[in-house]
Amino acid sequence: MFFRFAAEVPLRWVDVDSAGVVNNASYLSLMEQSRYLYFQHLGLMQGHHVPFVLAETTVKFLRPGLLGMRVEVAARVASLGTSSFAMEYEVRAGDLVLVTAKAALVFVDAARKPTPIPADWRAAVQQFEQLPG
Repeated sequence: MFFRFAAEVPLRWVDVDSAGVVNNASYLSLMEQSRYLYFQHLGLMQGHHVPFVLAETTVKFLRPGLLGMRVEVAARVASLGTSSFAMEYEVRAGDLVLVTAKAALVFVDAARKPTPIPADWRAAVQQFEQLPG
């Protein structure tokens, strides 16, 4: 799978169990950090306000991550809807893909109700990912 964006996201001591294996739930945090960095890279994250919420995620665990591995998370927006969008991820350690994942995210207003994706966000993502308009 082709990704235009990837960032190193360090593993923390709290991310692993007593056997030194990355806890399955920690991968969601790694992907969340890469998602923030992705939108920061596009110049869309202003302050700490995140205008969307995670609605659904599917994670496929391919091989265990281990304490001491240098981990990179690749992220991309695969499609844009009216108020929602789909992202895909790969968590990698060198040439090894540890995890693949998909997520559905929804833009929300102050009352946490779905709202259309802002035009500037849509345009920036379409241009970066070369998605159709």
